[in-house]
Amino acid sequence: MKCIICNSDMIFYFTKTFSSCDLTDVDYWKCSNCGFCASKTHFDMTNEQWAALNNTFHSKNHYREDNPYNRNQRYFNQSLMLFLMMKKGLIERDAWLDWGCGIGSVALLLKDYFDIELMTYDKYFTPQINSISEDNLQIKAFDLVVNTAVFEHVRDRNTLDEIESYVSDSGCFAIHTLVPELVPKDPGWMYLLPVHCAFHTNKSMQTLMDAWGYTCSVYNEHSKMWVLFRQDAELIQSGVSKVNRSLGWEYLHFKKGFMDYWK
Repeated sequence: MKCIICNSDMIFYFTKTFSSCDLTDVDYWKCSNCGFCASKTHFDMTNEQWAALNNTFHSKNHYREDNPYNRNQRYFNQSLMLFLMMKKGLIERDAWLDWGCGIGSVALLLKDYFDIELMTYDKYFTPQINSISEDNLQIKAFDLVVNTAVFEHVRDRNTLDEIESYVSDSGCFAIHTLVPELVPKDPGWMYLLPVHCAFHTNKSMQTLMDAWGYTCSVYNEHSKMWVLFRQDAELIQSGVSKVNRSLGWEYLHFKKGFMDYWK
């Protein structure tokens, strides 16, 4: 099995036994180079099996009133982060896209609280606002592409490259996922949900940044979101410093390359 991030060999890492969503034993493999981990069991599923698994899981969890995984708070914090960065000139306002948006929760909050339009696209859900068809997804057409809780569901490199391809040459790429220094060798790790099949590391994300031509990134722990930039790193760092000074604390964490916040 080859790593979809750096194409190095992957080796067996551990097995987790599930008792839900028709899953039993799931084998996780680890890249020998960048540390990216993936479920070989999920990667080997047919597209039909994969779609059925996602439908089974999300039909029980996505619309629950008790708000599993504290989604609503995270969506608002992501909206606030993007709004503040736009106000301070770090992100252009013109054309924004949320790829894999679910029902469009971030777009709804951006409209209701910040009067910002975020176009929405999802292959499996029907967005409630600003929906765009697949035919209208144009390469390099968006100043900002938002991607929340999708990277952990992606089974191939082509999909990652497709999502990033919609970012304009001067645009930004906002990503929400969990990125540790090392994926723990622990079947009890809280991120091993039935529909999570891909687990990134700081090194694997840096590899993607290099491949896509990004120079630097910022992270906010409340939104749990990274924003990647192609612009000169010193220019972005100066803008981040202005935001942090005006707020009175380190709201945005900056780094040349990937902001490896979670050590």
